[in-house]
Amino acid sequence: MRGPAAIAVGVAVFTACAGSSPTTIEPSTIDPNDSAAPGVAVSTAAPRATEPPPSSEQAPPPTDVRPPSLGLGDGLFPDLGSADVDVVSYDVRLTVPNEVGAISATLVADIEVTRDVAVLPLDAVGLDVATVTVDDAPTTFEAVDSELLIDLPAERERSVVAVIDYSFTPDGGRSVVGLPIGWRQSDGRSYVLNEPDGARTWLPANDHPSDKATWRFDITVPPGVVAVANGELRRRGDDDGSWSWVQDEPMSTYLVQLIVGDYEIVDGGSVPSGSGRMIPLTHVTPSGERDTFAAAFAGIGARMAFFEERFGPYPLQRYGLAFVDDLSNLAMETQGRSLFGASDFTGGTLGYFQELLLAHELAHQWFGNAVSPAAWTDIWLNESVTTYAQWLWLDHAGLQPLDGYADAMLRQRQSGGGSTGEPSLADMFGFNRYDGGAVVVHALRATLGDDAFFDLMERWVADHVGTSQSTDTFIALAEQVHGDDLGGFFDAWLYADTLPDSYP
Repeated sequence: MRGPAAIAVGVAVFTACAGSSPTTIEPSTIDPNDSAAPGVAVSTAAPRATEPPPSSEQAPPPTDVRPPSLGLGDGLFPDLGSADVDVVSYDVRLTVPNEVGAISATLVADIEVTRDVAVLPLDAVGLDVATVTVDDAPTTFEAVDSELLIDLPAERERSVVAVIDYSFTPDGGRSVVGLPIGWRQSDGRSYVLNEPDGARTWLPANDHPSDKATWRFDITVPPGVVAVANGELRRRGDDDGSWSWVQDEPMSTYLVQLIVGDYEIVDGGSVPSGSGRMIPLTHVTPSGERDTFAAAFAGIGARMAFFEERFGPYPLQRYGLAFVDDLSNLAMETQGRSLFGASDFTGGTLGYFQELLLAHELAHQWFGNAVSPAAWTDIWLNESVTTYAQWLWLDHAGLQPLDGYADAMLRQRQSGGGSTGEPSLADMFGFNRYDGGAVVVHALRATLGDDAFFDLMERWVADHVGTSQSTDTFIALAEQVHGDDLGGFFDAWLYADTLPDSYP
């Protein structure tokens, strides 16, 4: 994501130098800063381990049943996710009216649940849940704070299929970090913003970046309205309003893209990848305005080739650009098709600001999408690394000299104000994660040397594509590539409030 605060910093420095009645789930009352909030810490070394697959015969119920974990103990959002839940696939079925109002939905989810819990917890805020079944049998459920708690059968396998019928009214709220989140609807057009905790406002989910799943979206809209989601378009609904999209690459909830309204889908052809593949491009623009974004479309091949030379082959199956109304000075790395505000590109040409946004969100497909953070405290692996990739592109395009800008950003970091590797909620998307965090990445490059640095970046993605990983895992790989301990470097650069006066 590239948010308004981060963009403002970058531009300023550049220019200056169980029932039949529904249950309503209300917003959480858990204090996200409360370190004693219930939860189990997510592993910082590897993706969550899974139990051995069940035998073909149904296993007996466990003799000891415990309450499920409510929250993973994430350092920034301790109430998100559950260590007892691993969603394998989401099948999201939505009926979206043309006018502003309630949206009805059904979620069919294939979920692996720890055997010794009797309740399936999912993150959910502001949803009206009507009915729930588990493995085709109706079950009871209740809302507790920001959780939908679903009673499980006494005898079950580890893997269950939950079907949840619900509805919600889009509210276009804000996260505690200050960013707009949730389903945003106006004048017959709508889209979603989910980072960091917005998916749970319109979808019961294990809403944490550590849990990646495959997805299917079946969206029913009035005839003539376009509905877009991540992945491959499997069914067009031009006549009857039934659209289907399938995302068969693992994806975290915060990377979901949904766009509904008077838009058009643009076949952008394909661009070659260094892997020998052709990457298909599918774009979305306001209806009748595709020519406005022609320059942005035309530059994808050059940007992708530039990043492939440095970070390895494009790691996903497809790409594209989506431009929506009512969004400005904010862009989002929705997986496989980056999201932008149409008003930021109305000039028809690409300047510094547009090149910055396009490069940043494309680089996220490597750093954040192919490999997602194990916890939100690892967000520098998304934003700092991607901002450095943006620096590289702007230098290549002759818009921002790398060395001079890196020196200016290092001087700005000397004021302290928190570390890059230990964000707080207040500055989760602040300077120290973007340009101030890219300073750390530039220092790492200077320490390793170009060959080892770019080898590290390529291996990070190639070794972990489709998973969520931690800072500890990144440091271990960096030390392996470097052949020596890097504890002193990361203490001085990643975790320090005030950085050294000069690069290594």
